[in-house]
Amino acid sequence: MQHLGRIVWKKVAQGTDDPEAIGCLLERHISLDQPRKVLLNELVSAFTELGHSLKHDPPALPPSLPRIIQGFQQFARKAEIPPDELCSSLIEGMILHAHHEDGTRTAPKPSTQEKILDAALEVFSHKGFHVATVDEIAERAGVGKGTLYRYFSNKETLFNELVRLRLEELERDANAALNDRDNVLTMIAKYLRVYFEFFDRNQRLYRVIVQERLDVGKQVQDLYVKKVMRRLPALKRKVYEASQQGVFKDVDFQTVFYGVMGFSHGVIQKWLARECSYSLVEELPTVLEVLFYGFVKDSQSLPKRVP
Repeated sequence: MQHLGRIVWKKVAQGTDDPEAIGCLLERHISLDQPRKVLLNELVSAFTELGHSLKHDPPALPPSLPRIIQGFQQFARKAEIPPDELCSSLIEGMILHAHHEDGTRTAPKPSTQEKILDAALEVFSHKGFHVATVDEIAERAGVGKGTLYRYFSNKETLFNELVRLRLEELERDANAALNDRDNVLTMIAKYLRVYFEFFDRNQRLYRVIVQERLDVGKQVQDLYVKKVMRRLPALKRKVYEASQQGVFKDVDFQTVFYGVMGFSHGVIQKWLARECSYSLVEELPTVLEVLFYGFVKDSQSLPKRVP
């Protein structure tokens, strides 16, 4: 939900602080079909991230904070969250967020390896993988070239380690999102949100992958699919249950699964081709709409059989 806070911030930065518009924006990105505690957590996360963005990157025209809060209240009413419960949760969230920000000022300094990896990402993003040099990365990290080579034998090893760490982050996020009590549609939606948020956070790295025509992007997709496939027994069981209840048609599971991942990856490719000029998570409602309900209005328009 941190990215939702940035989405709301973008709307506000464009001069829109209309409560109804903000309420509708929240509704597009937060499913009402969740427990109230989950809905409150998502609202608090979005609100605190919005506050952080307004503090550190304020728009040219100051927005009306009361009108923004009214937008959150409008969504809360639809979610049947009492006003006093919403208010206390938002205040608590802002206090905890401020405490966390204070704590980060005394956080331990990054290790030499972390400095090198951060510098590598900056240089790769700016220069591209093939043009970037180890000398530039060492200089950006503030270490000697010999020190860099003690951690990484060459530029390729450094880049691969950068990608490996991001993939571990993706795996952790996917595992954290899983809940066996979810119905199958909610589970699929959570998988896709994790996948899209991952690319949103790592867009600089994957711009490099696309620009340099490296095959790491395919590796990311394949590895994520493998992680999901580990959960297939539970997912297949939920698909079977949904089919028995008439939610799903009687179709081949793996064909649908790979079709979903292929379609989602195509959406990501479009986003990268457009220079990541918007939050990828904004595409999620449309992706879920097409995947779950299709894009043909009238079933009579469909061909009787494939030519």
